Amino acid sequence: MSRRDTKEITIWNAVTPVAVTSSTDATPIVVTATAHALSTGDTVMINGHTTNIAANGVFRVTRLTSSTYSLQNVDTGANVAGSGGGAGSSGVMVVAPKMVLVEDFGNAVISIATSGSANFTARIGGSIGRLVSDATNKDTDRPNFGATQSAANPYSFIQIINLDTAAAVNGATGITTAGTDLHNIYEININGLKYFTPVLTAWSAGVLTMKAQLYDNL
Repeated sequence: MSRRDTKEITIWNAVTPVAVTSSTDATPIVVTATAHALSTGDTVMINGHTTNIAANGVFRVTRLTSSTYSLQNVDTGANVAGSGGGAGSSGVMVVAPKMVLVEDFGNAVISIATSGSANFTARIGGSIGRLVSDATNKDTDRPNFGATQSAANPYSFIQIINLDTAAAVNGATGITTAGTDLHNIYEININGLKYFTPVLTAWSAGVLTMKAQLYDNL
């Protein structure tokens, strides 16, 4: 009897958001987020930052103080430049989630469990990868989820199915909770995708754990 190929991935394990206070429109961008708890070499995802929108996305960091860090390209290590619009404000940061490679699997489900009266919108970003000419590193064509969508940074938000209610959740809508904790399982439509990862916005409260299970049909 053939055996189903499976893979378990912990995307986030009991993570909490930290508010972003400000950023510098400079090279590198320096972000202020009180008690961020990051170390040099960690990766961070920033969402909802205004004006200096180049600070949105996934980056490697250099710790400067307990409340500040600078941003580097996650693949090349190059310093990230500000967007030229001036200093930024608002938004949230969190340790970057795992980016899941799914090209060898036909199906994916995720479990979402929260505590602390969670308040956020979760969307699943999916991509078939960048063009080779746009890849920042010869070994990866993954986009920068959370950064601005473009031809050179191609990704979209994809549909998921609530396995409790069978309700389809459109990608652009995502999973929204306002002070109510979740303990749900969702199937992700990974048809033809190469990568997916969660992108959370308006995250003001709550502790989040997310796990993915990848599998093939027998």
